Amino acid sequence: MRIDKLKTGRTYVYRNGLLRRLEKIEVKEGILTTGYIPIDRKGSEGQIRWSKAETFAQHALGEAKA
Repeated sequence: MRIDKLKTGRTYVYRNGLLRRLEKIEVKEGILTTGYIPIDRKGSEGQIRWSKAETFAQHALGEAKA
């Protein structure tokens, strides 16, 4: 996916089949970062995690169908 297509509040499917809900897109120390909440196969949500926006976009296949 492209970074400019990411939108907060949406759920994305990763390459490994797991879901990630994008909560925040921020610039931290000059680096564009994303804050996401991982969702396991049972639907349980975890704590917010941070990664580079480039990494998130590379691993995201597309938006999850609800």
